[in-house]
Amino acid sequence: MKGRKVGRNQPCPCGSGKKYKKCCYGKNIFNNHRNSKVSHSVLPSRDMIDYGVPSINESFFQKNTVHEISAPRFLYSNLLMPELAIEVSKITNQLINRGRDEAILIEKTDDINGLINILNKGPDQLNCVRLKMKLLERKKDAIPLIIKGLQKQQRNAFAEIAIEIIHATGENYSNEIIEIIEHYQRNAYVVSLLCMILGFYENDRSKKLLWDYYHYFKEHFPKETYSDGPLLGLEEMRARKKEKLQAACSNKDITVH
Repeated sequence: MKGRKVGRNQPCPCGSGKKYKKCCYGKNIFNNHRNSKVSHSVLPSRDMIDYGVPSINESFFQKNTVHEISAPRFLYSNLLMPELAIEVSKITNQLINRGRDEAILIEKTDDINGLINILNKGPDQLNCVRLKMKLLERKKDAIPLIIKGLQKQQRNAFAEIAIEIIHATGENYSNEIIEIIEHYQRNAYVVSLLCMILGFYENDRSKKLLWDYYHYFKEHFPKETYSDGPLLGLEEMRARKKEKLQAACSNKDITVH
C-alpha cells in the first residue's frame, strides 16, 4: 500500500533481501529504487553495509575476478604506470588542437584556489595531466582542499583526478579516505574508486571495509563494474603482503648464509 511505513526489521522495499535497517533505512530512494539513476545516486550509510568477517584467501581471488574492461581498472592502471599517462597526454595534445585556452589558464594560474576551481568544474580530458602536475607542485596546499572536495557530491572526473593526485604524493591518506566513505554521502562510482586506492595503504580498517563494499556492489549493482574498485584494493593488499613475505624470506636467507 502506498505510504505504508516499513518496520526496521522488515524486508527492505528495494528487494535486496536484507532487513530494512541493514539496507536503505534513512534513504529517500524507495519509490524508484529499481531505477538505476536513482539507486546509483547515494549509497546507504556505512553501518548498514555488513557482510560478516572477511574471508580473503587465494580461493576468494580465484572465484572473484575483475572485469576485463572497467573504469576502476583503467584508473588503477594509471596509478601503477603514471609515466605512461603522461606520455599519452603529450602525444594526444600534439595531435588534437582542443582545450588550448584552458591549458594556458592552468599554466598561468598560481593561486591554489583557482586551480581547485578548474578541477571542480571538470577540466578537458586533454588537460587532466597538466592540471594534476600543477596541483602536485603545490601538494601541501592542494591535498587538504582535495580531501574537502571529496567530501562533497562532485563530478566523477573530480574524484578520478583527485585520486591520482593523492596517490602520486606517496603519502598515506587512508584515514581521510575511510572518513569520507564512512561519514559522507557519496555515489557508488566514487566509493568504488576510493576503495580501490585504499589498497595501496597500510590500515587495519581497510580490509573489512573493502570486503563489505565488494559484496554490496556485487549484490546491488550486478550489471555495473563498481565491485572492481574494492576488489582491486584487496588485490593490491594481497600483492603488498606477498612482497613483504618474499622480502622477509630473502633477508632470512642472507642471515643464514
